[in-house]
Amino acid sequence: MSGMAWTYTISDLARMTGGEARDGGDVSFHRFSTDTRTLEKGDIFLALTGENFDGNRFVEEAFAKGAAAAVTKAASDAGPCVIVDDPLQALQRFAQCHREHFEIPVIAITGTCGKTSSKDLVAAVLETRYKVVKTKGNLNNEIGLPLSLLEIDAGTEAAVIEMGANHRGDIAQLCGIAKPTEAAITMIAEAHLEGFGTLEDVAEAKGEIADGLPDSGLFYVNLDDPRCVRIAENFSGRTVSFGTAGDVALESCVFNEAGEMDLRVRPVGELVLPLHARAHAANVLLAIAVGLQHDVVSFEGPLRRACLESTRFKVLTIGPLEIIDDSYNSNPPSVRAALEALRDRPVAGARMAALGDMLELGKYADELHEAVGAFAGACGVERLFVRGDHAQATLKGARAAGVAKVQVIDTHEDMAEVIAHCAGPGDTLLVKGSRGMTMEKVIESLRSCYDEAAHVSPASERAQRM
Repeated sequence: MSGMAWTYTISDLARMTGGEARDGGDVSFHRFSTDTRTLEKGDIFLALTGENFDGNRFVEEAFAKGAAAAVTKAASDAGPCVIVDDPLQALQRFAQCHREHFEIPVIAITGTCGKTSSKDLVAAVLETRYKVVKTKGNLNNEIGLPLSLLEIDAGTEAAVIEMGANHRGDIAQLCGIAKPTEAAITMIAEAHLEGFGTLEDVAEAKGEIADGLPDSGLFYVNLDDPRCVRIAENFSGRTVSFGTAGDVALESCVFNEAGEMDLRVRPVGELVLPLHARAHAANVLLAIAVGLQHDVVSFEGPLRRACLESTRFKVLTIGPLEIIDDSYNSNPPSVRAALEALRDRPVAGARMAALGDMLELGKYADELHEAVGAFAGACGVERLFVRGDHAQATLKGARAAGVAKVQVIDTHEDMAEVIAHCAGPGDTLLVKGSRGMTMEKVIESLRSCYDEAAHVSPASERAQRM
């Protein structure tokens, strides 16, 4: 965390967290650190613990690097400490108290897909009029959210906070910390079923964001998602709708010759944006809906800049291949959106896809992977390369849907070599998979394949063909 323009003392920290200050009560600080590798002099070190880490092991190192104090379960002889039962809960209590000092709009965003992109678009729109704090990257969990709230200072005029969840109750907890005044659910679909159980459980978990609003709160409802509509029907506050109908309505969406999305949106008119998947239009509509509620009048410029800065869904060229890099993460609706983008993209050669498993789908995993394989066929994929524990299920669905060539390939390097061998000019390749599948390594390996090919001399090349 950086750029915090507030100051508290260690005594304040103990009081706000219910902890006990051991020495250094009058020492002031303005930053927390959870990692000694990035800790700066004067930081408060949070000794967080989890299944795979124990921050208490690094308390002495933190003091050696200049920490003002540490929040720990036990005192240390190395320096001042605030003793608490649970350092994570202490961080959350502190962030909640800090947030309550500010009477500003706090817009909370969750959803199965699109929450990070929507957060960035909403923030970009609001930044045309206000000083905005937003969640950095996708730090949307029980640690990242409180750290994001601590970016709020006396100059902040609005905050856009992303909320993620793996289990029921997660979003309710985050709302208790962030105290949102407005909220949105981008969409609800199959993801994290291993933790949630069923799609209806997912819907109930996402609906906690509306429950977390005050009576005066505002809920942005996606009219194209029936589960979001049901949540809005049970919400007692004010609603603003978006979708193919509603307060902010998509009247048309086409792709121009440059491959950019040309949208006509009521009531703001035409927007041309560097987006490549129709599903992303809903994120734009939400950003416009929020902007209009806060007197924003300029949309295309800030939305375009935010789209260009996004690390998601990049189109690049490697060798003869055009590559759609959507490798960051994956679940059933996001794969469908990516395959639709591949279908809609003008392609001179073959449409190909390299798909890694979608993780955390529990007992529905094989069924959902088979459906993705079938959807790839429906979207005109001619060559499909798959890897992971459920690759055979994807293969089964793809073959049944008429995909001409499907291969299960275990490693990133082997997959890249096979793709490089069969790819030709004009071909377009989609790369996608859950974070744990690290499908970006396929793209890295493709670069290596083509770099090596570029260094093969014509004589060597002739020798290889003989």
